[in-house]
Amino acid sequence: MSDINFKIDFVVTWVDGQEPKWLSEYSKYRQEDSLDVKTARFRDYGIFKYWFRAVQEYAPWVNHVYLVTDGQKPEWINDNCNWITIVDHKEIIPEKYRPIFNSSAIELNLYKIPNLSEHFVYFNDDMFLNKKVIPEDFFSKKGLPKDTAGLNAIQPMYDFDYIHVNNVKVINEQFKKREVMRKQFFKFLNMKNMELNIYTILLFFWPKFTRFFDLHYPYSILKSEMSNVIHENPKEYVKTMSDRFRWKDDITIWLVRYYSLVTGKFSPRTPRVGKIYDLFDQFEDATKDIENGNHKMIVINDDSNITDKQFETIAQELKRIYQRKLPNESVFEKERKY
Repeated sequence: MSDINFKIDFVVTWVDGQEPKWLSEYSKYRQEDSLDVKTARFRDYGIFKYWFRAVQEYAPWVNHVYLVTDGQKPEWINDNCNWITIVDHKEIIPEKYRPIFNSSAIELNLYKIPNLSEHFVYFNDDMFLNKKVIPEDFFSKKGLPKDTAGLNAIQPMYDFDYIHVNNVKVINEQFKKREVMRKQFFKFLNMKNMELNIYTILLFFWPKFTRFFDLHYPYSILKSEMSNVIHENPKEYVKTMSDRFRWKDDITIWLVRYYSLVTGKFSPRTPRVGKIYDLFDQFEDATKDIENGNHKMIVINDDSNITDKQFETIAQELKRIYQRKLPNESVFEKERKY
């Protein structure tokens, strides 16, 4: 039984990267030097309906679900379900920026969703609930987002790492690390942070923030705080929105999270609440976690280096596993005609 008495919504973004109209638009605007040059990044495992089944099974207390898409919707979605609203990009993204394929830019506009609750949890479509969750897994009784604070160092390997720098640059320009660490000492060094405390201690006296641990789990967000962060950084917002595809100069929704961390507007949560799996190297571990429910949330991370044949094999196996685990259709699905 939860003591939380405020509404919590779920928001999830999704794209059918194989739909002909979408592919035509993608090809028309495609930029070979962007971070989204590989269409494999938009592949669909065909397990999205199990995301909704998991919500119904493991989080029946959720107030409402918003599915953000670009003029698309899954063919199986139940339009008559009053528990879900499909939000088109045109409802939250100005026309001058559309069409847009930049997930970083799309996410920066989520707070504009009509009727969205102040407290919401944002999911990528590869983030799944894996067993029963309660509202306190996402927000404290006082309404603060649950998160894990930890310092990290930039370890450049990919072009995408520039984006970490962009987010942290904004934080360093607006906050003094020494003052933040003094005020938030017991949140950055907290028993719930577990092994992340070691990294924080090693970087504690470094004069500037280098990076925060980015746990790629569903994000607990306050709509008002997200609006404030975006409006306080108009130059960075416009630059990101002007990139149809992800680019090295972009900021991301992580910046909203960073603001919460440095201002202390969060409640500590263990990193053990979730687990990220690379399906190419960790497929067996991932399937065991799905079957056994070892973590409350899991992330099924695609790898653009996986061939289409390997991808199809993995996708079929994932469907079989999820069908065994969540065999019952949810209210989000159309009734099948037998």
